Amino acid sequence: MRKSDLIPGWIEKELRGNFARASRAGRRAAKTEPRAAFAAYRSRERALRIGLTTGATITLPVKLISCLKGVRPKDLRAVEVLGRGSGLHWGGLDLDLSVPGLLSSLFSGPEWLAELGLIGGRNSSAAKAAAARRNGRKGGRPRTRSRKDSVES
Repeated sequence: MRKSDLIPGWIEKELRGNFARASRAGRRAAKTEPRAAFAAYRSRERALRIGLTTGATITLPVKLISCLKGVRPKDLRAVEVLGRGSGLHWGGLDLDLSVPGLLSSLFSGPEWLAELGLIGGRNSSAAKAAAARRNGRKGGRPRTRSRKDSVES
């Protein structure tokens, strides 16, 4: 029996059309979405380092990736890039992460914004130092008014 005898012609035509549409969508996504060229766990930094096909390299603290919190460093080191870089895979953990999904969820979440605030607060510049001195001459940072104070006013 031939394959064409098992599958009716209309189903074969539909499958070919779906495959062509999926292939076009995949090529379009590869051009527009971030894709991983490599990934490695850095135990000293407790961070996942992802090199993107665009040439950018991103180092993400593991504490920002909720499904990787509490995972042993030995298991984190076993990260692999899936297919054309659309995902990351940990075989021992039975875990797959989408690279575009990971990046978009991290860069929009409160954990990421808090991390940016910590980094920004540590950075110093001449302008920041001058602003702090001017503010100090004025008596420092204004006191925050409590609810009780604002009701009495």
